[in-house]
Amino acid sequence: MATPDGTEPEIRPYRSPDDAAATYVVARTAIARTAATAYDPDQIAAWLGPARLDLTGWDERRHGASTLVAELDGIVVGFADLRSDGLVDMLFVDPRAGGRGVARALLTVILHDAEARGIAELRTYASRSARPVFERLGFTVVADRPDNTVRGVVVPNTEMRRLP
Repeated sequence: MATPDGTEPEIRPYRSPDDAAATYVVARTAIARTAATAYDPDQIAAWLGPARLDLTGWDERRHGASTLVAELDGIVVGFADLRSDGLVDMLFVDPRAGGRGVARALLTVILHDAEARGIAELRTYASRSARPVFERLGFTVVADRPDNTVRGVVVPNTEMRRLP
């Protein structure tokens, strides 16, 4: 899908360890700016947690999933993780690239990947800001999770799924 300016996000596999810092920054920026429109400052602070100086654990977590990276003009602007059990564990887009089809492109490739791998159902725990993106791609609400807790702070989200 082309973005409004005619460019298409390039979707490619995560490259370790080269993509660790860029994907980490995308996640933190998306939480701090995009999710901040739907959550209060205490919730954002809990979700962000302490900044990592060593990205080894972050990089290892990307290895535990099939991670895709989105680039526009050679710059990492988003990423998503698909775990082997069908959990879309992460979906983050840099707010500066919002509205340019990045999340849709990432999820579309994940849908094709899941089908090719025989994963019968995709699941996610969508934030308030991510829920509309998942809904547009056929995910339905399983349950609202008003008591979801992150680092001792309630950060509500929604359990969603998508059947083939």
